[in-house]
Amino acid sequence: MIITCPNCETRFNVDPGRLLPNGRTVRCTKCGHLWSERPPDDMPRRVDAAPAPTAGHPSPGASAGDDANGRPPPQADAPAAAGRRLQPALAWAAVALIAVGLLAAGVVARERLQAWWPPSQALFELAGLAGNRAGVGLEIRNLVYRRENGGHTPALVVAGEVVNRSDRVIDVPKLRASLYDGREREIHTWFFAAKRDRLAPGEAVPIASSTRDSPSGVRRIEVRFAE
Repeated sequence: MIITCPNCETRFNVDPGRLLPNGRTVRCTKCGHLWSERPPDDMPRRVDAAPAPTAGHPSPGASAGDDANGRPPPQADAPAAAGRRLQPALAWAAVALIAVGLLAAGVVARERLQAWWPPSQALFELAGLAGNRAGVGLEIRNLVYRRENGGHTPALVVAGEVVNRSDRVIDVPKLRASLYDGREREIHTWFFAAKRDRLAPGEAVPIASSTRDSPSGVRRIEVRFAE
């Protein structure tokens, strides 16, 4: 069972059988405090072979810290106390790991979050993760792609538009198109520019580009603002 020193609150593991039948005086191995500890209420009581000494007549050899039967007080060392000290450290470590994971996820999704909600840029700046401001407040939408046959090699055409969702004029950065296979591996990338390099609040500009270096096995295309 676990007992707690009432003086220094250190916890110890003690065999409850050593507290039978009616409790014992125990000594804290950390601060030396003595107190009386009783066995659990639901624990069966056994009767010791030797009769208990009468009050005021301690057994021969009994001393301060011994119980009424002359036995030394049970002393249990540090496993429980060490475990109690270790638990807060483990809890803080878990919190730190969760925080790092959330922060990493936020950094990965930073560009999309800032495009969807421009004020989030201030949060990244407070965290020291302002990063590249290119494209903040702009949104790429209505993205489509198609293949066009012409010449010896078919071309993969990408089209859509960029819209300014903020309340200020924003420069439109270059765009990066990436092709991914069925295993989400980036297999081809190219860069292109929008037809306008600056947008007022609420304005939109069409974007379009093509490549003839498109490999086979393309399953997904992504267009984002270049770093």
